[in-house]
Amino acid sequence: MIIDNKILEDIVTAGIKIGTISTLKELGLLKEEVSASQAEQTYKKRHIREWREKGWITGYPTGNPQRGKYYYKRSELERASAMMSLGNAVPLNKLS
Repeated sequence: MIIDNKILEDIVTAGIKIGTISTLKELGLLKEEVSASQAEQTYKKRHIREWREKGWITGYPTGNPQRGKYYYKRSELERASAMMSLGNAVPLNKLS
C-alpha cells in the first residue's frame, strides 16, 4: 500500500512534535507532569477519559488531594494525541 503525501506529512509532523517536547523536557525547559485540569484544558476532558479507558495514558496519584487527585505525564498525553490523530490514517499492519 502506498501512503499518500498528506498522511506521511501528518506522521512526520507528529514525530517532530513529540521529539521537540521530549527534547524540551530533557533540557529541563518543560515539566513532564501535567495536572489533570491542565490536561483536560489542553486535550479536552472527553479525550482524557477515552485515552484512560483505552489504557493509552495513566492518571498518577498526586499524594496531595487538596491540590488535585491525579496528574498525567506529558509524553503519554502527546503519544495518545498522535495515536488518535493518526489511528485511522495508517493501516494496522503499517503500525506493527
